Amino acid sequence: MKKLIALALLAVSAAGAVQAEEITIDTNKIYVGGAVGFWRDITEHSTQVAIKPEIGYKLNPKYYVGASLGWYHNYEDHTSYNMFNIAPYIRYNFYRNNKVSVFVDGTVEVGLGRTGYEGGHSDLAATYGIGFRPGVSLALNNHFSLIAKVGFLGYKGANKAARNGGEHSGFGFGVDANDIQFGFNYTF
Repeated sequence: MKKLIALALLAVSAAGAVQAEEITIDTNKIYVGGAVGFWRDITEHSTQVAIKPEIGYKLNPKYYVGASLGWYHNYEDHTSYNMFNIAPYIRYNFYRNNKVSVFVDGTVEVGLGRTGYEGGHSDLAATYGIGFRPGVSLALNNHFSLIAKVGFLGYKGANKAARNGGEHSGFGFGVDANDIQFGFNYTF
């Protein structure tokens, strides 16, 4: 008899847990998006192009996890630089209302590429970094959001070939053309 009562209690509690799970399911958890950039300086004869697609998953309204994959090209002073990088992150939303969300991404970045010089010589370029990227999101509707990430607080490193291509090594807070990103997200 005790086993039957224990089994009945277990079945009732399991049914309650399943019902509670169904109530809290959020269908809009996966998002994709990214950012693109182009800059042509006619006085310096330099060109910069960046393409950074992004994918992420909403764990709950405060925490997201995701990663951006990026390709960056820079040409200046007869030196071309191409870099592919990956930057996984954990996002914390510390302010949110119906349309606006203010967040910070804790990220680790790793990049590999090539720096090419006039005359055909090229070197393997490598970058790495760890830090925080603050940002803001503006929801246009239930699926589309505009995203802006401004600045980087942390450490970035680069080997000699990457520094020749325009990357910097060091730590601190920086806001320059490479650290301002505008993009969008589409949530499924």
